[in-house]
Amino acid sequence: MKTETNYPAKPEDRKLGDEWSDWKGGTDAGEIDENPTTFFILAAVVILLFLALFPLGWYLIKPRIEQLIPFASNLIERFIVVCAFIFLILLLVEGISLLKFRKSLFPYRWREKLLLSLLPKTVWLGAKFGISRDRVGNSFIKVHNLLTKNFTDKLNADRLLVLLPRCLRKEARNQIISKIDGDAVKILTAGGGEEAREAIMKYQPTFILALACERDLMSGLKDIAEKIPVIAIPNKRPEGPCKNTHISVRELDEALKFITDIKNKNHN
Repeated sequence: MKTETNYPAKPEDRKLGDEWSDWKGGTDAGEIDENPTTFFILAAVVILLFLALFPLGWYLIKPRIEQLIPFASNLIERFIVVCAFIFLILLLVEGISLLKFRKSLFPYRWREKLLLSLLPKTVWLGAKFGISRDRVGNSFIKVHNLLTKNFTDKLNADRLLVLLPRCLRKEARNQIISKIDGDAVKILTAGGGEEAREAIMKYQPTFILALACERDLMSGLKDIAEKIPVIAIPNKRPEGPCKNTHISVRELDEALKFITDIKNKNHN
């Protein structure tokens, strides 16, 4: 009697996860090089919309305040106007300082909190204007790297953790490892956010160099950038997401030079 042998099905060329469920099969998102001003403009619009809620909210509650505490109405109104004015001036000065002098005026944690709180809102607003989240993410990452590099004197890169994506080409991986080997406490190929978080807990890095797609980098930055400084490098996807990706050697060299400069300053 002839028996039927069940061979395993041939794997598909690519099976994307939920992160790339909106990918349509093209390579238009493979070589993104968005200007940092894209994030700045979207963030400015988000802040203006947020500030517009204050007069609207005050307009709604002012009649009740005037009934309950008549003398306090004018004081509260002036206080709101002054706070909004000061906030706008600070943001304007910070924006000019960043764009013109490449320097941030805010302390590291304050800046991280503000930047990361703006990220999901700018992605949402960008979508309304037809700007993909990958383009917004690419712009955001450039802004974030720029701001991180403003704190050279306060950073410590002695325990460097390098996170690489699984989809990276073998040649690119070998090139990265050859450039970094010996300078990092660990070079890890992370299959996802959970592996990356476990590695961070295990190796306790003081600085992270992360390479991945914009979506993974945005997610990772939201999780750890407030606690551990990160330089992020988006990958290039000539064949679409999650397959045979590579990175800009120039961006890698710039990041490694920055990290080397930090180490040299700390040891001098």
